[in-house]
Amino acid sequence: MRVDAFRDLHPMADLLARCPGMTKELVYYLEQRGYLRPLKQRHGKIERNLYTTEQLQLVEAIWRHRQAGLPPREAYRRALREQARGQLSIWPEQAAEG
Repeated sequence: MRVDAFRDLHPMADLLARCPGMTKELVYYLEQRGYLRPLKQRHGKIERNLYTTEQLQLVEAIWRHRQAGLPPREAYRRALREQARGQLSIWPEQAAEG
């Protein structure tokens, strides 16, 4: 894989930084349920997960819905619906109005 191919890949730390209050355990839960499918990068015996920019945006939307009190499955469904409609980029403006 070329070096510039890693530009759109983000480690777990980036994901957690963009979603204050989210834990690794919730991210692992989303992976176990199949809601996220990170790319695996091996460093010897250690393997780390890398997330695409689209996955980061999806997790941000899921986290907003989780903070609103929705269960993980419904939060994922709503985040997917937003992503399909292209609303992830305009979410902050909608939240500020409401």
